[in-house]
Amino acid sequence: MMSDSDYRFKILILGDSAVGKSCLLMRFADGCFTGKHEATVGVDFRVRRVEVAGKVVRLQIWDTAGGERYRAVLPAYYRGAHGVLLVYDTTSASSFRSIDSWLDEIRRRCSDRITIMLVGNKCDDLKRRQVSQCRATYYAAHRQLAFCEASAKSGTNVSLLFFDLAASIFNRLVVMAPPTKRLQAGHDGNDELGEGHPGQSRTFRLDNKGQLGCTGVGSCFC
Repeated sequence: MMSDSDYRFKILILGDSAVGKSCLLMRFADGCFTGKHEATVGVDFRVRRVEVAGKVVRLQIWDTAGGERYRAVLPAYYRGAHGVLLVYDTTSASSFRSIDSWLDEIRRRCSDRITIMLVGNKCDDLKRRQVSQCRATYYAAHRQLAFCEASAKSGTNVSLLFFDLAASIFNRLVVMAPPTKRLQAGHDGNDELGEGHPGQSRTFRLDNKGQLGCTGVGSCFC
């Protein structure tokens, strides 16, 4: 049971090394950015609470190292995940090409009850951009992924992408799921997970169709 929240969603941040996964988490959880942030060793962990349709949802966010030498320790963290932010660097074509292998990994390790959002970080760096928004939008649509560009440095769309992912998970597991498969308040199957920083909160409301609104493709005007 979760006395401090109605639901708990486990979210993984995946992607190649140096695409800015830790910076996105720092911007969302702490509201700050540092260009001197060191590479994640293994896994980092933060918590932030949001309000979704009148329910308190605790987001447990796991920031994973993207380096090849850390891949062996990641499978244990896939267990029980509800959502994934799959991050590439808009200034690195190679990080975008790696998305296919990350998707294969996610589908091997996770159940089909998982929500994936593709995130193009560093969209503020227009001079060094190598992956166009049009290309990424087409890729995401072809693979039926939500997509958003963001900038951990400027803060553009960072909170939005986490909130949209939470709303998508809530829609899938609570609003749209059949009664026999619906995630019940107070249960998530991940009770072994620990506490983290409570963070701030934000409220979402149901629309007239009974679903939470999500933006889908996010534009970056930095």
